[in-house]
Amino acid sequence: MPPRYQSRVFYGERNAGARDYSQATKEQIDEEVWRLVNDACRLARATFIGDREKLEVLAKSLLDYEPFDSSQIKEIVEHGRLINPPPSGAPLPGKKMRAENPLGLLALTAREMEVLTWIAKGKTNYEIGLILSACTGTICKHVERILRKLCVENRTAAAAIALVALANAKR
Repeated sequence: MPPRYQSRVFYGERNAGARDYSQATKEQIDEEVWRLVNDACRLARATFIGDREKLEVLAKSLLDYEPFDSSQIKEIVEHGRLINPPPSGAPLPGKKMRAENPLGLLALTAREMEVLTWIAKGKTNYEIGLILSACTGTICKHVERILRKLCVENRTAAAAIALVALANAKR
């Protein structure tokens, strides 16, 4: 008689009990799961490759104009570009920025200036994400772009530049 394998099936919070499987059944289950995962991976890869340009436009637009609404995403999907972007330097919905932002001379987008201001106040990426209603990964991308644009290697150096710019504006 072939060996039998016992596994515990787990659904959410409930334990559905033990099931006995033969080696052949176990291999069939493994093969089917492997096939399903591979099919999903192939579909995702084909979708990403097929729509790569739109995805890149979407990613860049999100970094420049975040947050987005569904109509802006629809524009990019249908037309391959953002047709009606918010005006450059315009305050984001629900966020008020002074007309003359002293960080404006640093060639940063409005969102990057906002992120840099919070960095200068000592906030972490996670905290900035909570404040700006953005995910931490998006804030990390903003920080990377800020560091690159300011030609600095770390947050401390970027914060120092921001603090100098803000201090000079008060004079």
